[in-house]
Amino acid sequence: MGYRIEDLENDPLWVRSIGEKLGKIHFRKGLSHAECDPKTGFCSIHYDKHNPHESITSLVKHLGDSNSGKIVLGIVVVGILDQIFLGGAIRKSLLKSL
Repeated sequence: MGYRIEDLENDPLWVRSIGEKLGKIHFRKGLSHAECDPKTGFCSIHYDKHNPHESITSLVKHLGDSNSGKIVLGIVVVGILDQIFLGGAIRKSLLKSL
């Protein structure tokens, strides 16, 4: 059975989410993750090992399952360390250069 965006929007068990494919519309129901094409309205569903909506721990585990997620985690860690040890100097320098 194929799913359309309307099917997931009308089902309260599916909630809007985000994903690494930025051009898609994302929904999540537990470990199920739907990636929907906004042009065709059709969705493909796959299953993840971790539900990132469940807890911070599950979010970190989920991000660690993909290369782009690992990059996001790395950026967050650098930002936290910058704030703790340098008072946000790297962040401030980057913002100033923009």
